[in-house]
Amino acid sequence: MLCHARLEVESKDPEAVVKALKPDDPEWCSCWADNRIVIEVRVEKIGTLLSALDDYLMNIKMCEGVLEVLG
Repeated sequence: MLCHARLEVESKDPEAVVKALKPDDPEWCSCWADNRIVIEVRVEKIGTLLSALDDYLMNIKMCEGVLEVLG
């Protein structure tokens, strides 16, 4: 079974966050900026989908925190 998710996240600086996330993109995930952070994941297992989304969300949270501190 193919599991697919698209997540769109608002950000003050989506380009900077996506640039930080890009090196971690495996072939089954993609992340880009389109006035927001857009993440698409296509995998065979629901557990892998949930793990990938959790990883992206935690990394986005960390990036947003760093950007806030750097101001």
